[in-house]
Amino acid sequence: MRSTAPSACRRASARPGLRGIADGLAFLVRTPVVRGALLTDLAAMVLSMPTSLFPLVNAERFGGSPRTLGLFLTAIAVGGVAASVFSGVFTRLPRPGMVMLAGSAAWGLSLTLFGLTTDPWLGLGFLTLAGAADTVSVVSRSTVVQLHTPDELLGRVAAAEQIVGQAGPDLGNVRAGLVAAPTSALASLVSGGLLCVAAVAAVTMTTPSLRRFALK
Repeated sequence: MRSTAPSACRRASARPGLRGIADGLAFLVRTPVVRGALLTDLAAMVLSMPTSLFPLVNAERFGGSPRTLGLFLTAIAVGGVAASVFSGVFTRLPRPGMVMLAGSAAWGLSLTLFGLTTDPWLGLGFLTLAGAADTVSVVSRSTVVQLHTPDELLGRVAAAEQIVGQAGPDLGNVRAGLVAAPTSALASLVSGGLLCVAAVAAVTMTTPSLRRFALK
């Protein structure tokens, strides 16, 4: 692996206890690159997580086949594993911030296309692409966050990442169900995917330090 220069943002050690938690939160608020990276991931998960909709999509379009449902439930993971195997392709790119943003946008776009397709095999392809895009985004986000976080705050920032990673998908599944209930799975999937792309675009435009960050 290519060596990278340490982050320039090295500050005094964080305080213990509640004051230390406050230090971590203050760091997240005042550091646009880290804040933008976490907001991008949170938006992608909350706005477009599709898993809770798979049984409804399967019933509405594909006859409720258990086989099709099983394939839908595994397709995202298959894409993620494939992207992990070939991670060297994107981890060598010099601008991980832009890679992360592109991956998050590709996640939302892939799920939008999945919502629009009526062909189960094409739908599986879009879900596989979504899983690969999510892995690209997560790996690149980790690089960005770690290179911009002082050593003494890495634990607190990692905890924030963990909260986003654990709570985001669950909140996203709740959102998907709440939108689909009065409308349809199509409306929930497409609106969520488009909102995800819009949120990524907003972060890209408002956080120039994130999109311009380059490895040295």
